[in-house]
Amino acid sequence: MLVLNFMKMESVAIINNNDSSEEMDVKNIFQDVLKVEKEKRYLDKDHHAKKVGTNLSISTAVRKEISNKIGQLYPNKIIESPFSSSFPLKKEEISSINRDLDSKGFFVLKDLLDNIVCDSISKKLERVNFNNRKSVKKIRGLNESNVSKISGNTAWVTNQQDVLRIPEIQKIAFNENLLNLVGKFLGSEPILCQTNSWWTVSNSTHRSNLSANSQMFHQDMAYLKFIKVFIYLTDVDEDNGPHQYVQGTSKIAQDKLGENYQPSDRVEDEKVDSLFGKENVITFQGKKGSIIIEDTFGLHKGTAVKEGSRLLIQLLYCNSLYFHAGYSFGLDGLLPEVNDLLEHYPRVFSNFVPDVDKFNEEKFQQNNKRTISQKLKDKIKSYL
Repeated sequence: MLVLNFMKMESVAIINNNDSSEEMDVKNIFQDVLKVEKEKRYLDKDHHAKKVGTNLSISTAVRKEISNKIGQLYPNKIIESPFSSSFPLKKEEISSINRDLDSKGFFVLKDLLDNIVCDSISKKLERVNFNNRKSVKKIRGLNESNVSKISGNTAWVTNQQDVLRIPEIQKIAFNENLLNLVGKFLGSEPILCQTNSWWTVSNSTHRSNLSANSQMFHQDMAYLKFIKVFIYLTDVDEDNGPHQYVQGTSKIAQDKLGENYQPSDRVEDEKVDSLFGKENVITFQGKKGSIIIEDTFGLHKGTAVKEGSRLLIQLLYCNSLYFHAGYSFGLDGLLPEVNDLLEHYPRVFSNFVPDVDKFNEEKFQQNNKRTISQKLKDKIKSYL
């Protein structure tokens, strides 16, 4: 089946010498996507570094065209999952939510994730290692009473497999309605890419700290097409660092910000207000269990925490691992029903590897080790 799919992929990507420059970009990159996916090069530790130039340089239109081709190869299909009541999303809502995702770039679910489920996830996260950005020091046992001890503004989960091992997370990540919503948005079979989590506190307002911890407006660009699901595990009011999104920017931000802009750049609030209108900056305050589904190719940020702290879960699904730079998953410690899903929907599990803990630890060390000079600079910035 894999060989047949690859042959089908190659047949989509015939180059015509009369094509425009943009059409050539689409076809050349798509051919590379085929090769990377066939050989699973997205799992190589240096893969992202080789593709980052392409990622920064391609236009929104090219991303869309390549995604359309991926959708022809792996068309969206209805997924049947044993996890059908674990997430407050109704089957009949899927079409209207997708219309909002296409036009606005986000949707907030009306119903909250159950408090008991939220508290259970939070309690289990106390047994999971976190770390500050660019630090290999691991922190365990974080909760609302002691999270202020972290340095910097944010502590990120170290191994996302530890989050996926939480049964409640599996039941959400592989929820039938959520997978079908995501597949409809992507226009293709979805791939689970992240089960991330982080604590945010108020320790520093230095620009470098805000930038490094995604607290300035930016576009995510980790994949060709992707969608994120944010779940607040604590109450979030105006002082606790609510998430913000600039509605309508997922299709226009790259062009409107000008030719000197790259999707990896941070954008100042004043520029966002001027170009896109302050009225289009949506702030998401909400109770524990609030859920935001969002196309984060649109401009967004987590606002800086003024008081208290914020804990959330982030799930990410994509249509291809072509630009993949993140961590991976394994089947170790997962519910038996997940194995049944793998048998029927293998593409959902494209980011699963054997011996995942070792794989992720090597990537963690590679991504976070700092030289003495870098450590000194970070120390200086922490006092500013």
